[in-house]
Amino acid sequence: MLDQNTLQQLRQLKKDIEDNKDQGEGEVRGSQRRFGFVRLDDGRDVFLPPETMQRVFPGDRVKVNVLTDDKGKFKGELEKLIDSPLKEFTGRYVVRGQGHFVEPDLPRFNKLLFIPPSERKKAQPGDYLHCKVQRHPWRDGKSQVKVLARIGAPDDAGVEGKYILCKFGIDSQWPKGAEAAADSRKEKRDDLREHGFVTIDSPETRDIDDALYAEANAQGWRLDVAVADPGAFIPEDSELDKAARQRASTVYLPGCTQPMLPESLSQQACSLVADEDRAALLCSLQVSPTGEISDVQFREVLIRSKAKLSYADVAEHLAGNNALPYPQLDALKAVSDALRQWRDANSLIMPEQADFHYTLDDKGHITAIARQDRNDAHRLVEECMLAANRSAAEWLKEQRPEGRALYNAHAGFREERLDSVRKLLQQALPELAEANIDTLDDYRKVLRAAANGDHALPLRSIMARMLQPGELSATAKPHFGLGFDAYSTFTSPLRKYSDLIVQRCIRACLDGNNGGAASDEVLSTMQEKLRSLRQATRDMEQWLLCEYLSKQDKDTVYEGRIAHLNGGGFTVELNDTGISGFVEARSIPEKLSFDADTLRLFNDKQQLQLEQAVQVKVADVDPFQRKLMFALAESPAA
Repeated sequence: MLDQNTLQQLRQLKKDIEDNKDQGEGEVRGSQRRFGFVRLDDGRDVFLPPETMQRVFPGDRVKVNVLTDDKGKFKGELEKLIDSPLKEFTGRYVVRGQGHFVEPDLPRFNKLLFIPPSERKKAQPGDYLHCKVQRHPWRDGKSQVKVLARIGAPDDAGVEGKYILCKFGIDSQWPKGAEAAADSRKEKRDDLREHGFVTIDSPETRDIDDALYAEANAQGWRLDVAVADPGAFIPEDSELDKAARQRASTVYLPGCTQPMLPESLSQQACSLVADEDRAALLCSLQVSPTGEISDVQFREVLIRSKAKLSYADVAEHLAGNNALPYPQLDALKAVSDALRQWRDANSLIMPEQADFHYTLDDKGHITAIARQDRNDAHRLVEECMLAANRSAAEWLKEQRPEGRALYNAHAGFREERLDSVRKLLQQALPELAEANIDTLDDYRKVLRAAANGDHALPLRSIMARMLQPGELSATAKPHFGLGFDAYSTFTSPLRKYSDLIVQRCIRACLDGNNGGAASDEVLSTMQEKLRSLRQATRDMEQWLLCEYLSKQDKDTVYEGRIAHLNGGGFTVELNDTGISGFVEARSIPEKLSFDADTLRLFNDKQQLQLEQAVQVKVADVDPFQRKLMFALAESPAA
């Protein structure tokens, strides 16, 4: 038997060995293949071979021993499972030999998970499932799941929408007690029912947020933007308010819209439908002939829209092809032209993008896609909304110089891409090589110079791929993307909870108090929810678009443009349909080099660059995985 001194020495030896180990904690990352990595907290990426990846899920937080091979590369040895956030997920039921599995619909997750016979809920191979992890594979590499619900079969009508709602946890039912109250601000409203407001929207729109009116005066024009006022019907922190906050936004999935507010409010009581009395929050602006804004006023009003007009009809009227009996349209066109002129000189105008309209069959599948380019009516409404929203931000900033509200912020270029931007300026815009691109003034100069002039490189498109995402902020910050010193949105409160918060902040200022603002926790949760909803929309559209393309002639050659590039290949967006697919660099016979500063793939024989026109064919398509691979139909010239 060992004496106490010897035991102590052994304990110290063990501790010394542990202390000398290179260990770290981090998150497991999957790959397109069976191997993976652990991204350590210190920034290192540690390789996990396939047999080790069998014991973990992507997203797991683990402790690893870091081994270094003779080439200086890191390899991980699993030490401890700290946390596994994967609890529930959606996927597709598959059978491999005698085994029944679910194929999880998760990013970079390349393993099948076993479903025991007792946990299959009568599901059939091919069905879409909602599942729960019952056994983690940490101990022996074997996992098990149970089926919580069968979502549907691939040929069920509308199954794609049901699946996306389940995958992203989008509520389709309203909780008990989520009812609207009567207009709590009725006595404070100014009566503007005789004012000539009109709404301009798509013919199918029912949740109408805004109505417009303008008239000329000695100083230019008076522009009035009346915005639906659901906040007057929704008490703060009521059950309806909590439900709307949790939803964060209306989700417009093809053939499967999920509203942020009940239709009794969003399409009826609060929607600014024609010939009906409606509560509204009015933003009134004085606009000069050069587009400068002054005398910003907010009021609670009662309006009655004179007409629901469509973009197409208003565009025809403005072109002189189809006169409409609303003279205010001409004043709105004049004021919007002045506002655009000011933006062109003082802020930034982003390149226009076409919309695409989908025709669906009775199963919810796309049968036709129509490209819809923007017209003068779209631009008219856009300028009025931008003017009202940036005026709201400046007004709130003045009303609450030290207080909280809600703003839309954008910080410009991603920090890790600043060196690339500076190299690009030295190469293509040497006169701006010393610009301080961290400041809004110099950022605007750089973006204007990139957009104007004949450059050898598509500078504006390259820089657009180097930008940070926008964010919600409780304090006023610049919006680099739009070129504004401050920006906020309050013009879509029927569809966006953040706009409802801004309206509450405006109303609180009118009442002389500091209420209405949201906590940092609410803003953070809302930011994450909005990100998730955008991904839900992309998933749904890509699924249906892949289904649509899989039914076309496989030998069809499509015209498109290069929309994004990286070292692995490039994304092509088709001109007529807006469908995006990926071309792998390794599918091109001659090896390509990637220039991260100019976003180019090239070799001695050819070059691939953003915005370049290309022809492609479909190489591989899997609608459920939203996977669409293209192949070049011809090689671009050098």
